[in-house]
Amino acid sequence: MDYKKTELSCDVLIAGGGVGGLTAALEIKEKNPDLDVLIVEKQTAGYGGKANKGGGVLQYFDPKMSPAEFVKFHVENIGCYLGDQEVMYKYVEMNTEMLEKLISWGCNLPKNPDGSWFVIPTGPMTSMITVDLDITLKMRQRAEKLGVRIMDKTTVAEFFVEDGCIKGAAAYSILDGTFYVIKAKYVVVATGSQNYRFASMWSSGRGDGIAAAYRAGAEMRNCEFGNFTQIAKVKSHDEVVFGENNMYNAKGEFITPHFRSYRETDINSNAIREWYWQMLAGTGPVHLEYPEREQESRPAEGTDSKEGGAAMARLFDRPYGRTFRMLNTISSQSADQGSMEICPLFIGEQSPIRVDGNMATSIKGMYAIGDCSYTGSAAPGAVPAPPGRNRGSGILNAVFAGIVCGDAIAALKTCGCAPAEIPAEKVAAVEEAIYAPLKRTAGHKAKDVIDLVQKAVVPIEQSVYMKEDRMKKAEGIVAEAREAAKDLRADDWHDLLACHEAEAMVTCAEMFYAASEMRKESRGWFLREDYPDIDNKNWLKWIIVQNVDGKMTLRTEDVPIDKYPNKPE
Repeated sequence: MDYKKTELSCDVLIAGGGVGGLTAALEIKEKNPDLDVLIVEKQTAGYGGKANKGGGVLQYFDPKMSPAEFVKFHVENIGCYLGDQEVMYKYVEMNTEMLEKLISWGCNLPKNPDGSWFVIPTGPMTSMITVDLDITLKMRQRAEKLGVRIMDKTTVAEFFVEDGCIKGAAAYSILDGTFYVIKAKYVVVATGSQNYRFASMWSSGRGDGIAAAYRAGAEMRNCEFGNFTQIAKVKSHDEVVFGENNMYNAKGEFITPHFRSYRETDINSNAIREWYWQMLAGTGPVHLEYPEREQESRPAEGTDSKEGGAAMARLFDRPYGRTFRMLNTISSQSADQGSMEICPLFIGEQSPIRVDGNMATSIKGMYAIGDCSYTGSAAPGAVPAPPGRNRGSGILNAVFAGIVCGDAIAALKTCGCAPAEIPAEKVAAVEEAIYAPLKRTAGHKAKDVIDLVQKAVVPIEQSVYMKEDRMKKAEGIVAEAREAAKDLRADDWHDLLACHEAEAMVTCAEMFYAASEMRKESRGWFLREDYPDIDNKNWLKWIIVQNVDGKMTLRTEDVPIDKYPNKPE
């Protein structure tokens, strides 16, 4: 298939036009209007990413609670001491600033008549407010007014790096195949997490930016904390937020106390393990009931309490978004066990691009923000990307990272690298690799590879509650997928994108299993049946994955716990 070739240049190239990419663009242009900012989005900026697909929830921290208090709670109860406490503190400290910025960009956030935020508690030390589903459309409108350039229906496929410094990227149009070489002083990766295309609401997280950053040599961190799983109804496939609080087995036994002794901020991996144990023991299926003894937990879920139901109705009063009907009368009397049967819903949420406190990667001039670098920032500790056991942390983390990254770039005059052209032979090699699937008349389709990767990662006993023999089985399937990916075949430009996304799934799965095998303990969301305990003596460490001369290498770094205020006993 014929295609055009075009060369572009800019000061700042932002790969991804979701909430994170738009935040970075807005912050840069507001702080340094002279910088030329270009967003390249493979779908449509304002509609891309996950923020406008049903999330619309922002984490809120009560001003009466100090950032230090929340960080201590999070480190001890959620992150299990594996997090960067300084970055987490900064995130909490900027809460009000982030909310006010969203309002200044035209986003609709609910407030009470007295001007205070309209807030709903969600668990210990956590609350949330909502933002309407047009959040990214409002942000795009503001960005364009400030002079941000936007290219839609164009995917960033590879990054050009010379002498450890970013030089730009290769991209192509998914409409007509135009090949772009984009020279840039700075590159911001804002392409989202790897969700393995399984759960529909999260399927836009394809991990292609993560894989491209890995191929470019960027360090990855916490790849093993990348498989989030939620509770869902078997018949309807509907996600049931906080459903883990009301789990019963087929014998009618209340099994929630088996894995938690108090109401937690969100689902933990032990709930998924309990479901697995019940099914193995023959006491499944597992279902939900809402008996009288659980009534005290209902207002936060918007169920039986009139006050709670009214609050949730207002919380989801988002004019742009579709009408949300909150269920107010679910009970064991109004629904049979069959309709309330639940199972784990695999979501994914791998986000490993390593960044520092300014969201800079290990490649000079390259930054990564939002869901592609959440666990790579190490801020949350031993959990996957948002919700990361904190509802509303997804959108707000992307806003946080975008602001921090934008401020850092806006303040810089140069990336410190000597100017240089991108070698023609490197451009030619990248171009050849990108379009190779279109030149094949035989080979595997993208779906063949996707099906294999999903066969490896979706079963919870191979991705959440793991054991060496089960991981080996999954790794064998991923190896099949890698072999199949060598001769991917595409029929058109959209099919070409699917091929590259499928290959990215393989790379992300390889990183996940390599790091998971290396970490011989259980911590936070990461569970191994053969190593069931936290091991602070040997594994208070970050695992770093990096592509070195085409080979996947792994090493560990000690968490600098001595410089943090919260330490394990």
